[in-house]
Amino acid sequence: MRVTLLATALLATIGTSLQAQAPTGGAPRPPAGPQMRGDGPAPAPKPFSITKSDPGLDAIVSPDAKLELIASGFGINEGVLWVRDGERGYILVSSLIDNVMYKITPDHKVSVFMEKAGYTGRDPNHVGLQTRSGRSHVIIIGPNCATLDSQGRLIWCAPQDLAVKRLEQDGTQTVLADSFQGKHFNGPNDIALKSDGALYIADSDVGLRDGGMSPLKQMADNVWLVKDGKVSIALEQSALGANPNGIVLSPDEKYLFLTAGRRLKRYEVKPDDTLGEGVIVAEGEGITDGMKVDKKGNVYSTSGAGPGVIRISSSEGKLLGFLNLPVVGDSEPKRQICATNLAFGGNDGKDLYISACDAVYKIRLKVAGVVPGPDGGKMISGTPK
Repeated sequence: MRVTLLATALLATIGTSLQAQAPTGGAPRPPAGPQMRGDGPAPAPKPFSITKSDPGLDAIVSPDAKLELIASGFGINEGVLWVRDGERGYILVSSLIDNVMYKITPDHKVSVFMEKAGYTGRDPNHVGLQTRSGRSHVIIIGPNCATLDSQGRLIWCAPQDLAVKRLEQDGTQTVLADSFQGKHFNGPNDIALKSDGALYIADSDVGLRDGGMSPLKQMADNVWLVKDGKVSIALEQSALGANPNGIVLSPDEKYLFLTAGRRLKRYEVKPDDTLGEGVIVAEGEGITDGMKVDKKGNVYSTSGAGPGVIRISSSEGKLLGFLNLPVVGDSEPKRQICATNLAFGGNDGKDLYISACDAVYKIRLKVAGVVPGPDGGKMISGTPK
């Protein structure tokens, strides 16, 4: 099997490698760390910590807040989602290298929720980028983003199927979008779903072997709008300055936030769900991969690969602080460090779940986040077939 490592393509999808840039205005940075999974010498052990860059962070997270390990052993994970289940709830998390979506119950038990969630085909030699998971070079061939719609149906990215799908009540799967004008997507990486059903898709090269150099690539990595069953271009890659990655709507749905490289951009959402001109509201560390927002409009963005941080910014882009994930001290010489995506959950929406490659963490916040789905995260989709 011929496999080519394309770090530049992977940048646009899960943020595995990136040249360091100073944050705008010399803002405080989190502790330095490796910038790629397994690069450099083994990182020194360090505990979880919080970096306060602005007094406003105190209203969001307690300085002595604890980080809880929910589960581990996922290799490289993404698309974490909290689902309400009676008085309790559970977590869904996507494994990029297992082609599986897992379920984690409150007692920390892990089970398979959906097999073949990222790729259902029979030609794996031409799909999925190569990256590294610890010591191993692996192929990304699993699901990515995940959310719930207003009816409680699971919607997720199946990048190697080049599609965004929905799980129906009877367990069948519906392809919501996979192409535009006869040309297929490159590998949907993240989505934002508006209450009126408009769906924004950040496309990437993660679905194609050799990424942007693949002979199967047919279009640029654009941001797509799916509305009333029709696909249109919301943002062209050429206007972004980098490949699109994380994408999220503000709580009032007036703005769409997008990560492109290490820049956080904000776009006005027009009444017809098209997007206005974008402005750069922040730049620097912790702006690469998935994002979520709390009900006050603060933006929580992730670093992707090292140093494994969650950046908390105001709706105007002001840096409030960082959540710095721990580095476990053991004999592993190629320890990976990353933070790829987030989800708010819990019955009051104040639990923040973090997908961090091999692990899923939880931290308790003072503010509630936006939890997708009816009744604060209830899912009515059936058992996957």
